[in-house]
Amino acid sequence: MGQRERFILFLVGALLGVGLLMGINTRSQPERDRRRQVRESLNLPGMMYDYAATARGFYGHYVKHESVESRPDGSRVRTIVTGGRRRYDAQGRELPEEHLLVRETYAPGVALAEAGPVSEYVFQFADRISVRLKPGRRAEDVRIASGDVAAPIPGASNMALLRLDRWVSGPGVDWNALPALLAAIRADPSVASAELIAIDWRAESDVIRAESGR
Repeated sequence: MGQRERFILFLVGALLGVGLLMGINTRSQPERDRRRQVRESLNLPGMMYDYAATARGFYGHYVKHESVESRPDGSRVRTIVTGGRRRYDAQGRELPEEHLLVRETYAPGVALAEAGPVSEYVFQFADRISVRLKPGRRAEDVRIASGDVAAPIPGASNMALLRLDRWVSGPGVDWNALPALLAAIRADPSVASAELIAIDWRAESDVIRAESGR
């Protein structure tokens, strides 16, 4: 076989290989897209599901803020603020950090430590507030001193989302002031109610388990 014939055979083989890979990629693309959509639907960093499932507390360098409340029954509630999942735009650039608020309840006599056990968890976004508007009010009517303004939610004329982007990124953000800020928003004449947005970690854990079993 001459050099020309060997080159033609090599070229045909390469083209067949490329065609086969393209066919495989085309068939698997919908599955990759589905898995990406599932990942993007999750709100908590992976380690948090493990900690919550094993009733451990969140301690370490990733804790940005911590406060403890003692209840009359002897239980204690530890509230922390930490970072959320890393997210990226379509170009692969990392998006601004999200902030999560975690409330851990410790039964009477249980030490506040990573080993816990934690008897109850509450997960919320620390940097966004769901606002229910009074009749005749607009989302743009709700604004705070930092310059953050609520945005309308499509399909829900009486609801708005207030992201605390400027408040969070301001110099020396004081997470102790978050309850007072929430109270001030509730007192706004345009606001019927306002709440931090909750995250159902058990439902998200079910999604993860379902994906693991596929």
